[in-house]
Parts: sequence; structure tokens; C-alpha cells
Amino acid sequence: MAAPIVLFVPRIWRYITLLAVIAVMIAASIYNLLGMNYGTYYLFRGEGALSLYFSGNHPYTDIAVFGFVLVGALALLYGLQTAKATEQATALCAIASAVGIVYSGNFIGLFLFWELLTITTALLILLNQTEIALRMGRRFLLFHLTGGLILLLGILQHFAASGSLAISHPEAGMVFFVIGIGFKASFLPFHLWVAWGYPNASFSSSVVLAGLTTKIGVFAVARFIPPEVWQGNLNYIIGFIGASMAIFGFTCALLQKDMRKLLSYHIISQVGYMVAGAGLGVVAANAAYSLDGSLLHMVNHMLYKALLFMCAGAVLYSTGTGNLHDLHHGDKENAPIWKSMPIVSVGALVGALAISGVPPFNGYVSKYLLKYAVEGVQPMDTMLLIASVGTAISFCKLLYFGFFRAWAAVQRKLPTSATVSIVTVSILCILLGVYPDLMSNIIPMGTALEVYSQAGIIGALQLAVIGVMVFVLFSNVLERGIKPPAWLSIEQLIFIPVGNYSYKLLCAFGYYLDTSVNNSYIRSSEWFNRFCNFVGQVDTSIDELYTKSGQAAYRFAEKSKSLDGALDSAYMKSGSAAYRIADQFTKADGTLDSAYMKSGSAAYRVADQFTKTDGTLDQTLEKSGKSLQNLAKSGRYFDDALNRAYEKGGVKSKEIVEEVSSSSSSKRWGPFQWTIKNLNFDNLLLVAVLGLLLVVLFYFGA
Repeated sequence: MAAPIVLFVPRIWRYITLLAVIAVMIAASIYNLLGMNYGTYYLFRGEGALSLYFSGNHPYTDIAVFGFVLVGALALLYGLQTAKATEQATALCAIASAVGIVYSGNFIGLFLFWELLTITTALLILLNQTEIALRMGRRFLLFHLTGGLILLLGILQHFAASGSLAISHPEAGMVFFVIGIGFKASFLPFHLWVAWGYPNASFSSSVVLAGLTTKIGVFAVARFIPPEVWQGNLNYIIGFIGASMAIFGFTCALLQKDMRKLLSYHIISQVGYMVAGAGLGVVAANAAYSLDGSLLHMVNHMLYKALLFMCAGAVLYSTGTGNLHDLHHGDKENAPIWKSMPIVSVGALVGALAISGVPPFNGYVSKYLLKYAVEGVQPMDTMLLIASVGTAISFCKLLYFGFFRAWAAVQRKLPTSATVSIVTVSILCILLGVYPDLMSNIIPMGTALEVYSQAGIIGALQLAVIGVMVFVLFSNVLERGIKPPAWLSIEQLIFIPVGNYSYKLLCAFGYYLDTSVNNSYIRSSEWFNRFCNFVGQVDTSIDELYTKSGQAAYRFAEKSKSLDGALDSAYMKSGSAAYRIADQFTKADGTLDSAYMKSGSAAYRVADQFTKTDGTLDQTLEKSGKSLQNLAKSGRYFDDALNRAYEKGGVKSKEIVEEVSSSSSSKRWGPFQWTIKNLNFDNLLLVAVLGLLLVVLFYFGA
């Protein structure tokens, strides 16, 4: 969660964020040291194997997380002012990956964090961005990815056999588990990455690497391959591998001139102690001592190895070189390193005494348990004693040529955060050595840490003194450094031949594949050629068909052209005839228009005459009507007179009156006679219009 913040915030806020994270990590380590348990937390619950969860219920988790979190916090503090933001963010992810491996509840989560740790630790090397760091970082990454894939094969075989991905003792694929874990734990001959990675990372990143990578391998050996499942000769094989690592590591360290290479090879030696103790505990019937000694030595080694890398990095940062030969033969006008950098020199002395198993430092406590666990198991017991002497010789060389008899100008002052971390880890190495019971709550098997006995102290001091004496005798030889012949190099003896053979095998496979592909191309090209010939024939036939159809279409077009000409001529002739007809119609239309105009004028004149006649008739009728009205009035008067005479004169008179009356009534207008009142003008007008139409018809008919 803090990694992206560290990447993108300004420097001051980056320091504040990192200090807050460091404080939380130290508090969490103290929480673990008190024996507290975080329980089980599900990231998500799935069906069966698909669940991803974290569990702190296993007895090995507390001691492992204590070491990873505490040393990780102090490593971050060491590089607070010198490491790049990308290195700090990557270191946070690497520490989280290590803790994720420890707390994973099933193999799914474990494998994801296992590979994430591989990527982040390789990135810490690559971020140094020197030519050799880029080359070695790529080797480191490929090497560990190979180990991760081998471990995955073991997980899949275990799942096929058990049907479960819960972390438990492997029921199948044990060989793949051992080899896959061996890559991370630097088993021989899978140790080459140690010399590739640690010396080529930045000096602050080397401290992070020292506390994580190989220690995860040791935890995995104890967690996944516990001694009770090592049957037959497997425990002896694991024990012998560990003892061989212890001797091989210090031997290679003695040959080095570079401080960080010397420390890197000694990681192999110290991991050998842990592996041998875990493997041989069952044989010696001291399983509790062996497991507790291995895991306690893992934590102690994290502390003193981180301290030694801090001191070597401080010399490199301040003087510009970590080469023991250059420091020893430096300009003696400068102050010796132990005077110019006293805190760093004291820290290096504490770390050297702790790794050599000298009381009362923490290394003595865990080595005491391991020696007790494998005591009497030969030849491993003797091999580990020789390794203890070799460790003392190696760190006499480091202290003598790198600090006490080394001269170099201090070009840069060591940052405060680095100094504080060196002091803190030095105090912890002494505190956990003087009070080993502080670790009793997280010791998985509950072994009593009563390690300070006269025999134990004398034995440890004897080994240290023998180492000092051997160094005094061979100091001149050891100062120059020895480059072993190529035929003694495991890289030259094993990995380069294996790599070359693999490369040749890959090339042979590639050649076979290329030949097969070429043959396939040839066969397919022949088939395609035949197909193209067939297509060509079909195309030729189609072309001929197109040609013939084109010729036929051409002839048809010619005929169509002739027909089109004939049609055009017919259209022209019919158009001329139609034009003449239209012209005649136009003339006829003009004649009709003229006739219509003339008939209209005549009709207008006739209508005008009718209008005048109608006015004359109206006047005549009006005059005759008045006369008829007067006559009617006279008739009525005469009728009245006759009625009176009839009444007076009798029948005769009545007849006379009737005759007179009939005579007078014959003179009056009948009901159907024309008067001005009963004159129908609409009928008259209709008659006039009909007459006009008859005139027009007779005119145009003529």
C-alpha cells in the first residue's frame, strides 16, 4: 500500500511515509516477539482450492515474520536517505512478498508471492543500472523463475495426489519441491545467483536482499519438508548438502577481494548450517533442537548479515571502493578506516563476532543449538566445525584488510539514517545474545535457550582462536585474493557445459523445427503451385469465355446500333409528321379562336338588342297594364250597376244583365293573358340564350 505513495510523492513526504511504515513494521515485529497471533484472514473465499487466505496459526510463522519484518524495517531505514524511490518501493514489495509466503494458507498464494519475491529482488539488482548489474540481474531473474516453475510442478503433483492445495507435507513431487526450494535456498549447485545478485545491487538494496532471499528458502525447507517425512537416506542427503554448503561458502569467501562478494559467499555457508541442522536433527534424535536452531539461526543471520552488508556499504559509499586490496594498500596519509569511520568499524566487529559464533552475541545462541542437534553425526559434525573455523578466518580477513589496516579518504559522510540503523542492529545482535530468552515466545518447538555453559563457551572461543591463528599464518596469501582455475568453477564445470548443451539442444530442436517448417513450406508451395496452375487454366477458360462473350456482345451492340439508327430515323419522321399535325392543329385552333371571337361579338350584339327590346317591352307592358287596370276598374263599376239593376228589374233584367255581364267579361284579360305581373323574365332569358346557341350552331355548321 505504501509502495505507490513512495514512488509519486515529493522527497520530504516520501521520508515521512517511509518512517511511518518503518515504525509500524517495528511495532508488528515486537507484536510477534511477544507471541501474539494474527489468526486467519480470507482475501476471498472460493470453492475448494480457489480460496486465497492468510493464516498465522502455524508455529513457524511468528519467528519468520519477526525476522523479515524487523530486518526489512532496519534495511529501509538504512537506505532512507541514499536509496532511490524506485528501490524503496521495490524493497517494500519484496518484504511484503516474503511475509506473504510465510502467511499463505495454501499453495496458490504461496506460489504467487514466491514469484513476486523473485521479480522484486531481481528488480532491486536491475535498478542499479550498471552494465554488469543489468546482465547479472537478468541471469538472476531467469535462474529463479526456473526454480519457481520446478516448484510449481511439485505443487501440481501434490494436488493431483491429495486433491488439496492447502499447505501440508507433499504427498507427491518431493523431488520437485526440494529442487525448487533449493534454487531459492542456494543449494549446491544452485548457488551461483548469490554472487550474481548481492554484489551488483546498490549497497542499500544489498541489505534488503541479505535479509530475504535465502532465508525464504530456509523457511520453505522447514515448512514444507519437515524432518518427520524424511525417510531413508533423504535426511542424510539434505544434511550433507547443508554441510557442503557451509564449507564451500567460506572457501569461496576466502578467495574474494571485494567486501560484498565475500559476504555473499558467506551467506551460502551460513544457510548451510540451517539446512544441515534441519536435515540431521531426526538422525540425532534432537528434532526440536534442530528445527529451533535452524529457524533461530535464520533470524540471527538476517540481523548480523544485514549489519555486515550495512558496514560494507558504508565503506563503499564513503570511500568509493569496497576492494580489500585497494583499501589495504591505500594512501597511508589518510586516516585508517577504523578511525575515520569508528561507528561503522564497531558495527563490522560486532557482526563478525556474531557470525563467528562468539559469545555473547546472537550467533553463538543459534550455533550452539545446531551443534548440539548434529553432534556425533559424521561426517557432517566435523564439516560444520571446519566451517566455523573458516568463518572466523574469513571475517578476520574482512576486519583486518577492510577496517583496521585500511586507508582511504572519506569522500562523503554517511547519512544519519544509515548510522542509526547500524547502531540499532549492533545493539540487537548483542541484546539477543545476552538475553536469548527474549526469543522464547516465538521458538516453534519451545526449546529452552540455556546455552551458556562452560563447555559451550570454551568450544566457541576455541574455534574463533583457531581461525585467528590460521589467518595470521596465511594473511599475506589471503590479502592478494586467489582466483580459482576455471576447471574448479562450478559455473565452468556444470552450468556453462549444461548451458551450452542446452543451447545446442535448443539449436538442434530449432534446426529440426526449421527444417520441418521449410519442408512444410516446400510441400505446401508445390501444392499451391498445382493449385495456381489449375486456377490459371480456369482463368484461361474464363478469359476465352469473356473474349467470345465480348465478341458476341460487340456484334449485338453493332446490331443494336443499326436498330437504334432505324429507330432514330423513325422517331425523326414520326416527329416531323407530328410536328405538321401539331402545326395544323395550331392553325385550326387559331381559326376556332377567331370564330369564337366573332360569334362572341355577334352574341354580344344580339344580347344587347335583346336588352333594348326587353326595355321597350317592359315600357309597353307597363302602359298596357295601366290601361287594363283602368278598364278593370270600369268593369267592376259596371258590374255593380248591373247587380243593382238585376235586383230591381227581375229575371228579365237579370238575363239582360247577364248578357251585358258576359259581354263585359269577354272584354277583360283572362288568367293566362300577358300582363306585367305575370310576365316570366327568366323564361324569356332562357329562350333568348337557346336562340343564341341555335344561331351559333347554324353559323359554324354552315
